[in-house]
Amino acid sequence: PLISSYVVKKAQSFTRAERRAILEKTDCNMFNFPSSMVVVDLITDSGTSALFQQMWAALMLGDESYARNSWYYVFLDAIRDFTQRGDKPNKRYLSLFEGPESFEEIKKNFMEDEKERGFVNGGVFQLEHPNFFILPQGRCCENVLFESMRSYWKSEKSPLVLSNGLFDTTRANIKLREFDGVDLFLPEIFDDYPLDKIGKENPFRGNIDLPALQKALEKDSARTALIVMTLTNNTGAGQPVSMENMRAVRKLCEQHNVPLWIDAARITDNAALIKRYEKGYESKSIPEILKELFSLADGFHFSLKKTLANMGGVMCLKQDGLFDKKYPKIGDEMKKRQIIHYGNDSYGGMSGRDIACLLYTSDAADE
Repeated sequence: PLISSYVVKKAQSFTRAERRAILEKTDCNMFNFPSSMVVVDLITDSGTSALFQQMWAALMLGDESYARNSWYYVFLDAIRDFTQRGDKPNKRYLSLFEGPESFEEIKKNFMEDEKERGFVNGGVFQLEHPNFFILPQGRCCENVLFESMRSYWKSEKSPLVLSNGLFDTTRANIKLREFDGVDLFLPEIFDDYPLDKIGKENPFRGNIDLPALQKALEKDSARTALIVMTLTNNTGAGQPVSMENMRAVRKLCEQHNVPLWIDAARITDNAALIKRYEKGYESKSIPEILKELFSLADGFHFSLKKTLANMGGVMCLKQDGLFDKKYPKIGDEMKKRQIIHYGNDSYGGMSGRDIACLLYTSDAADE
């Protein structure tokens, strides 16, 4: 079998009348209904995933040191694996399963990584130009992102955030910071789809409406703070975005000097659907498709609670990308808020064992 079960959880049985009694007391509010009485829980996939056995092993090796725990630097490198290296990951974190770091391994964190740029600056350069942030979950990333961005906007009109479909917490953080979030769905996004074509082809209805985006940018590019592409389009029924659509959005961003941001919570699923349904990607691996998707972005945030782990989030800015240039030194502003709201930058509100667990994330793309 592809999956073996090793743990069995005992569950209590409840009658229909017992469940109805509690439902009435909670006014049928699913967020107030006790999970122990639920047989099939479809309320969310966030943080509910079973863990790989390697993740359980990593939990036992967690380092709870306050500053620069032993997993911090290899976590940085694992995110480089996931976003930038495609089929050629370093998998440096595997050495920590073999025992404590040697001096040579520690030296890599400062000597070899010093030249690293992209989404995760290396060595001391990460201190001088912070662009990698550990946070407890996706909404925490959004809080830091939009709170930091708001200080750069002094105009009377609210800045715009254009999107193929903003997730609910993204929209809430946008509204809280007095931005205007605008969804540019395809006109046909919720049309019926022929049953005989399901599983055989995909129209990528999670795409952003390109004519609508172009029109919005031509009208108000100076007021547009960011374009957020949600992969997959959670608000749009989890439908995927094509690579063709992403490349076209990137071109418009460069023409109008507006940064492109990815909400990457489901980007691995999106990459798998590109591989399966988009012409020209059939023979490409998922890690290589991920590498191409991330190459189009100026920044991203990533809730690691979506099928990958029970807790965790990451936010990264591309060094010298459009976002970095439009908002000078915003990495410093983000780091201040990360530390004030969530704790030291090397753990960002996470326990050391949860960070260790996240190190298997880059391998999860293959599985």
